[in-house]
Amino acid sequence: MKKQSKGFTLIELVVVLAIMILAFSFIVINITNDEGVSLKSSQRILSSIAQGVRGQAILKQTPSRLIIYADKGEDRDDDKYLRFFGIITQDPQDSSKWIAGTKGTYLPKGIYFMPKLSRIANGRDKRVGQMRLEYPRIKSKVSDPKIGEKYYFYEFNANGTTAAKFVNAWLIFGAGVLKPDANRQLDVSFDDPAISGFKSGLIFRRVGSTTLITDPNQIDAVTQIKAVQ
Repeated sequence: MKKQSKGFTLIELVVVLAIMILAFSFIVINITNDEGVSLKSSQRILSSIAQGVRGQAILKQTPSRLIIYADKGEDRDDDKYLRFFGIITQDPQDSSKWIAGTKGTYLPKGIYFMPKLSRIANGRDKRVGQMRLEYPRIKSKVSDPKIGEKYYFYEFNANGTTAAKFVNAWLIFGAGVLKPDANRQLDVSFDDPAISGFKSGLIFRRVGSTTLITDPNQIDAVTQIKAVQ
């Protein structure tokens, strides 16, 4: 009797290959959907926070700020880095003090504020504000530039309009990966081509309203123009 071959037939190989392709496609679709859902959720969260900052300014008749955790110190909270947002209001009795308006909100995992792209989109005349703050803190506290953790901020006037420095300023956010940089410090990388298209932005208008930008091509066009100016 002839020994039965233990190799795969051509049909079996084709079937296995088809299953592998389907499985890989499912994984890619799931990843894309997860990032897409997270970005959509972030759009709603940041639009709501921006409205909340303006509302706090009008309600309390004092300047308010949307703040973004950006500390790089040794004791920083990596989980908060570039994805923890909050609201603070200026103490009406002392302009050097700020009071927490909320306890703060995290963006979904994998979505971060994009400081470099925001700076490029804003150009030299609308740089994102920076401050140090111990947040959240219910009681007002002097914002000593040498104490507290670093935050980026966007500011509204007491009447709910956007502060002059931030009129038509961009706040861009998108998919990224937290990993060690060249100095072995954890930082967010946005360089992966597979996720570079997952980004959105808010534009702060003079009257205090914000415009949500969901088209990444529009963001790319603006940043490319501003980068060569």
